[in-house]
Amino acid sequence: MTSNPVHGIDALVRGARLLTRRELRPFILVPLLINLVLFIVISGIMITQLGGLSDYISSLLSHTPVDTTNMSWWEAVMAKGAAWTASVFRWLAWIIAILVLFLFFLAYGYLFGIITNIIAAPFNGLLAEKVEELLTGKAPPAEPMIQMVWRTLGREMRKLGYFIFWGVIIFLISTVTSWTIIIPTVLAAVWGAWCMAIQYVDYPLDNHQRPFGELKSVLRRRKLTTLAFGGTVMLAKMVPILNIFVMPAAVAGGTALWVERLRREGDPGTETHTATLPN
Repeated sequence: MTSNPVHGIDALVRGARLLTRRELRPFILVPLLINLVLFIVISGIMITQLGGLSDYISSLLSHTPVDTTNMSWWEAVMAKGAAWTASVFRWLAWIIAILVLFLFFLAYGYLFGIITNIIAAPFNGLLAEKVEELLTGKAPPAEPMIQMVWRTLGREMRKLGYFIFWGVIIFLISTVTSWTIIIPTVLAAVWGAWCMAIQYVDYPLDNHQRPFGELKSVLRRRKLTTLAFGGTVMLAKMVPILNIFVMPAAVAGGTALWVERLRREGDPGTETHTATLPN
């Protein structure tokens, strides 16, 4: 099968549809409650940052000097770099303002996703297990609950380390090229999409206790499909209120994507027949 971005976009939609299945409802409630609480806390924190961001965008569009007094250090770096670009290419001011807003909401969605995924990891693993059982007719190998909880939390720490390592490298590149604003935005978008794909396709592989390196190999099989899925999840997480419901849909969608599009003969679970579900 070829790599098709439409399949990646459709995976999140399919995940949302799967959540309407009666068999999965008991495994959705706890992740949704976790998301709701964290949404209130993180949204409150991000709202406090809007003052400095608003001042910056206003000065950018009016071509006045940038006041970085109320900004955090990373906002100030991006602001000064973008302001310099805008002073040279004034016709780019509106585009730069839009890109800065995109980066702000990308950071919001990324922060929200990291925290919720760590806390809800065991529940997401259970949801992925039930989705796979629903799609294939067979569940992953059983294991004691305590062992599963520790394994999933350990896996989240492994992914977090990967995200931080490469995230720092990309941040440094983005800082050096911040005067262009376009390069950091593209890097952030591609990296965010890749991270979301890793996060949500990992649950079914982790349920089969497959190594993290194998996950990356699986995702590289169909890069466009992978990035389209991750990008769709990332954009959905950037939307307040909608992001409360994205996580369980992404878990179900990532599991369906692996079962139906990404795995090959010989991968865990391929000895089972994939069931056909009504839309």
